[in-house]
Order: sequence, then structure tokens, then C-alpha cells
Amino acid sequence: MESLISSMVKRFEAGGLTRRELVQGLAMLAAGAASAAAPGTAAAQTAPAPIPWSPLIDHIQINSRDPRKAAEFYQKVMGLELLRVGPAGPDRNCCPDRDAFLGVGKRLVLAIRRREPYGVIDHWSMLAPGYNQEQFRAAITARGGSEAKHELGGQYVQDPDGVLCQLMGAPGAP
Repeated sequence: MESLISSMVKRFEAGGLTRRELVQGLAMLAAGAASAAAPGTAAAQTAPAPIPWSPLIDHIQINSRDPRKAAEFYQKVMGLELLRVGPAGPDRNCCPDRDAFLGVGKRLVLAIRRREPYGVIDHWSMLAPGYNQEQFRAAITARGGSEAKHELGGQYVQDPDGVLCQLMGAPGAP
């Protein structure tokens, strides 16, 4: 755990993490350590090997009938800032009613896309500094999972209820 803390502090000092992200990450590590099974217990003996990265929540994507109206709600009620509208790539600003990306500062927190079914979380994303695709595949396979496909690309795993989790090595771009 010491190397994880050191890595997070270095990222903070280099400007890769905000103070809030550093505190949240340290709190998550502390909570995880406090809830870990005691050595010698059945839970400790059957737990899988630790994952080779320290995950943090990056962003959530929701599906909306009206992304513009949803973005206005998250700005007015939740205090998020509009980072940009339109899809990623060369047609970034083609379709302001299709996609909206909100966050704090330049940090993406919420992606809103016009997609069915409306009113559901499409996926959530974990930020895993230092991860690579092969480690991801090996870790989820060793733990009984497998990669899931998503129309947006990227690496995903699906939980037993169908919820998708995306894994990213760098924060989502605004």
C-alpha cells in the first residue's frame, strides 16, 4: 500500500491529481485496508490476488432523451460545469443536442448521451493510473470475468447484472 500512496502523492505533486482526488483516493485506500480480512480467516485465504493498479472513479455516462435539458439540470442543480457538447473526434461540435460533457474544472465527471434506454446509467469508468490493456485482460480473466464490448470502444467488463465498467489509464478528456 505504501507504493500506491507514494504514487498518488507523486501524481498530485506533478499536477495529475487535484487535492480532492488525492484525499478521495487516500480515503478509499484507508477504507479498503480497514475492511480487509484478518490473516488466517477463510475470507483472507480465498481472496484473489490484488489488482495491479489503484482504481479511482473517473466518470459516469447516463442516457438521456434530452441531453441539453439534462446538462442544464446538472449545471443548475448539481453545480457541474459544461465542458463541451458534441461527440468526440473530428465532428466534436456537430451535434450539441446529442452529447454533453460536464465536470469540475477540466475534470470530466458526467457524460450525457442521447441513447435508449433513457434514464439509465450506461457505464461507469474507473481510472487506473499505470494500468495497461494486457494487465487488465489478465486480471479480470484470473478473477473470473471477461471483456465486454461497447459501441464507443475502450476496455469494459460487465457485472452479473449487466452494468458496464470501463477502465481507463488517464482521466476522461473534456
